[in-house]
Amino acid sequence: MAELQLKVVKNTNDGIWGKALNNFNKVLYSSGGGLFNIVINSKRNSLLRAHQNYENIVKMAKENKRKAVADKYEKSYENYLDILERYIKETVYTRVQKKISTLKENRLLSNYYEVNALKGTDYCEYKYRIQILLLGMDWEYVLASKSENFVEKYKKFYVNVIDQLYRSTMRHYSIKLTNKKEPQDGIYKGMYDTVEAYIKEVLPYAEQSDECKKIIESYKSYVEKIDMYVKKEINSVKRELYLIELGMNIFEYSLPILAAEECYLDIIEKTRLGIINTYIVADKFELYTILVDAIESYCYNILARKTIWDKPMEKEEFDKFWDKFMEYKKLERIDFHEYKRLREVLFIKADIRKIKATNKNYKELLAYYRERMKQQGGLRKFKSTMGHMDGVWRTRRRCQAS
Repeated sequence: MAELQLKVVKNTNDGIWGKALNNFNKVLYSSGGGLFNIVINSKRNSLLRAHQNYENIVKMAKENKRKAVADKYEKSYENYLDILERYIKETVYTRVQKKISTLKENRLLSNYYEVNALKGTDYCEYKYRIQILLLGMDWEYVLASKSENFVEKYKKFYVNVIDQLYRSTMRHYSIKLTNKKEPQDGIYKGMYDTVEAYIKEVLPYAEQSDECKKIIESYKSYVEKIDMYVKKEINSVKRELYLIELGMNIFEYSLPILAAEECYLDIIEKTRLGIINTYIVADKFELYTILVDAIESYCYNILARKTIWDKPMEKEEFDKFWDKFMEYKKLERIDFHEYKRLREVLFIKADIRKIKATNKNYKELLAYYRERMKQQGGLRKFKSTMGHMDGVWRTRRRCQAS
């Protein structure tokens, strides 16, 4: 097939036959047309029939029949993915080489090479991401070209499989976080990208529960409020904090607390360094407010739900800290400004204690914290030792020598 295509797309623009051949090439390799679509349609229909039988596997009494149905579904799924990958490697690749491809096809081929590069370094991640890429490509084609009845039929299969793939990918990233020898930055980025892709690619087609609608509306509101003129570092920290909060709700079992805690600690550390390395007053203060919000979210989503502590003393200290915060929380509706002041003082004092317990050089950050605590009345006030005594005091004049 590949050799035939390379012969057909031989570059020629001369004469009547050359123009006719180029027009034929455009039809053969146009999106939604070509020989591959016939085969893809056949494999897709076969897969949907196998998936429908696979859903009823629980009702089957005989074990050998259940095994046969499961094997047929797996085989159909493998053949379906294989023909989709061949379509990218042969048709899309040839169109890109001939420079008759669309921007979407260029992006698709670029993403395919990016995912394919993982095969030699992280096969598990490659296995999940290549399936997400191929299914997403065909899902877009089904939405654009098929009838509503067929879309509904295919959606049932697509949402079920793609949801499992995203959860498996998140579980894989969570496991990789425990390996401190690997570079962690790429893992954090992969986790945040997975959460965002799940919200955009899966949730709109999943069952529209109240929680699902709430997440979608929240994400739309977040995207609308992004300030493109703010520094990239500030938007990046905001995005990570927002996505990890959503991720803990979406991937409840695939994103354990230990992995989420590593994400929160990384965000807090990035924000601290951002405050140190930022010299514009407004940007520094914005990062400072993000840090306070990150500490609060960390306490709510991680420490308050934590059941296993390394040291009992840490648990006791946090309980005292949490009780004090709950007292302040009662002021939120009565006196919001006082609540915000007490909340900031409580969180920053706790962060100062954590920073001093480390060996890192945070002199500039601590100086900024002290300045904020002066403004918010968070510094400890020492009792004056000066007193007043009753009585008359006289001063003795010195005699000057004549």
